[in-house]
Amino acid sequence: MRGREMSELPLGRNCERLRNELEDLPTEGPRGATAEEWRTALSDESQEHASRCQECQTAVEDFAVTRRTFERMQEMLPEAGPWFARRVMQAIDAEEAELEERVNGFWSSVRRLAPRMVAFATLLLMLGGTWAFEERRAAKTKGPELSPAEGIFEALPSTPVNDDVIATNYEELHP
Repeated sequence: MRGREMSELPLGRNCERLRNELEDLPTEGPRGATAEEWRTALSDESQEHASRCQECQTAVEDFAVTRRTFERMQEMLPEAGPWFARRVMQAIDAEEAELEERVNGFWSSVRRLAPRMVAFATLLLMLGGTWAFEERRAAKTKGPELSPAEGIFEALPSTPVNDDVIATNYEELHP
């Protein structure tokens, strides 16, 4: 049944399926594997298609060569020391902190300053409230203060100052 389904699919779809299967193969495969060994890791349909399609045979061979090349490159890499992970993570953290400071520098300082500002505002509110309460209490203990009624117009005319009378009284008292 599968053979009949495979033959009904257009050739392009079979090639695409085979290439997708090659991509999905695990990277930790057999070391130094040949194209034939990689072909056996594929599904039966893809194996059958690879045996008939020249382009897919070339794709599997290229895949095998690429994997062997990567294996040789990996063998040539020096092994990381035990300090490597710690130093790399510290460098990454430092870069992230620097980036965060550049992006949010102003707002991070505002976030650090906010609790102090709240405490200062609370202190001012308490002092102002206490002062207002004491002023009101002092005003109640004094009693009502009578102030002259003032209007827009003065009801009583002001008496003119008579300088002659003041001067005469002063001369009489001080000879």
